[in-house]
Formats: sequence, structure tokens, C-alpha cells
Amino acid sequence: MRKETKIRIATSAVAIPLGVLCFFDFWSTVALSAIAVGLAGYNYIQITLSGSRKIHRYFYIVAIPALNIVFGFLVNMPAMIVLSYSLVMSVGFFLAIAFNDSNETVERNIVYGSLGLWYLSFNLAFFILIYAQFDGVYSLSALASAFVFDSAAYFVGSRWGKHKFIKRISAGKSIEGVIGGFVFLLVFFLIYDLILYPFFGWYHFSLIAVFILSAVFSFFGTVGDITQSVFKRNRQIKNAGSILPGHGGFWDRIDGLLISVPMYYVTFVILNYYHLLKA
Repeated sequence: MRKETKIRIATSAVAIPLGVLCFFDFWSTVALSAIAVGLAGYNYIQITLSGSRKIHRYFYIVAIPALNIVFGFLVNMPAMIVLSYSLVMSVGFFLAIAFNDSNETVERNIVYGSLGLWYLSFNLAFFILIYAQFDGVYSLSALASAFVFDSAAYFVGSRWGKHKFIKRISAGKSIEGVIGGFVFLLVFFLIYDLILYPFFGWYHFSLIAVFILSAVFSFFGTVGDITQSVFKRNRQIKNAGSILPGHGGFWDRIDGLLISVPMYYVTFVILNYYHLLKA
């Protein structure tokens, strides 16, 4: 077993139980989301706004997790969420034009700053919405799905990956890895329900839901992963940070979630509406 693989396994063995413990109630889920967004946001801002003033970087480093927490407080008030998002974005715009910086710097602050508020704060807040509208079991399944898919895609791709997905952006991503991640997700959902059934007395996912959710997560998780790879490839860096040995930074760890969790929620709503979610 390679050294990098051993480090990834050891890091996961510590991180997974901590993640599970954070789904005991609604506010622990909000806290987990804000911490993950805050750490990932730090990676994101340090990379995308590296040449900007400190006040610009610090504003977004604070605003990104703060807006995620606000989402938790206003989860049942969509209009207030839009208002909060607009206000924070407007302050960021004001800060961008308040100094005598070059037009290129102003544009970078506006584009990457406002993108971070949506890409990180808003997208990962769908964890909170899943918990509020469904329950913690479903919210936890989204987090677990990311871990299962990423791990399976990594190990299958490392062993059998011959057909690269988009080599010019991410040489490590392979079609075999994506297929392996999808298959492991199918197995995960089935085992997840078998483990939970003795405690709840009912199955949370129908067979059609298992297939659709696995397909949705595999596709959009890969999109999220490759999207982040574009940022890193353009700046010629391998990892967004080093806080998680073997995994890189928090942005590296949750890149797939940032695109897949909103789609996960939408899929939940559609399946539930047509009475296809639960067995």
C-alpha cells in the first residue's frame, strides 16, 4: 500500500466519526456546514484573491461561513436569505471599488468574491435544507455519499483507470473511477438502509431512489471535482491546502459536494413529490 493511501485512510478514520457526530441535531449540522465552508473558503480566497488587499481577503474569509450560518437561521424564510445574500454581496462590491486599485484587481475581487458566496456559502447550505425539510438521516447520507464516491473513484481509478476523463484539466480522473464510484454508491445506499432499519423500522430509500441518487451524485460530484481542478491547474498547484494529510485542504475535500449537494436536494424533492424516495 502506497504511503499516500495510508495517510488518506488514517485521516478519514479520524474525520468520519467527527462528521457523523455533528448530525445529532439541527444546529450541530449548521455548525458542521459553517466550519467546512469556513475552512474551504479560506483555501478558496487565499488562492483566488492572493494579490488583493488584506481587507478584501478577510472580508470574504469571514463572510463566507457567516452567510452559511445565516442560512441556518433563515432556512424557512427564503426572501430573507436572498436579502442577506444581496446585502453581503453589495458590501463586497463596495469594498472592491472603494480603493484606488487597478481595474483588473477590482474585477477579480468582485467576480471571485461574489462567486465564493454562491459557490461555497449557498451551495453547501443545502445540507441544512435537507436536514430541515427531511431529517438528519438524509443529510448524513449526502455527506457519506461524497466520502464513498470520492474514495471508491480514487481507489478504482488508481488501480484500473486507463481512460482519462478530462486529461488536460485533471489527469487523475478516469472513467473507470467514476463508474467504480457509482457502483460503490449503489452498495452504500443499500447497506445504509440495512443498518438504519433496526433503529427506525422503515427503509429510507426505494430501489429507484438508490439508482437515481447514485447517478446524480456520481455525475455532479465529478463535475464539482473537475471544476475545482480548473482553479488549481490554472495556478499550477496540486492541493488547495495541507490541513488534511493525504487529502489536501478542506476545499479539496468538499469540492464534489459543492455542486452535488444542491442537486441532491433537488432530487430528494422530486422523488419525494412523486412518492419515489422511500421504500
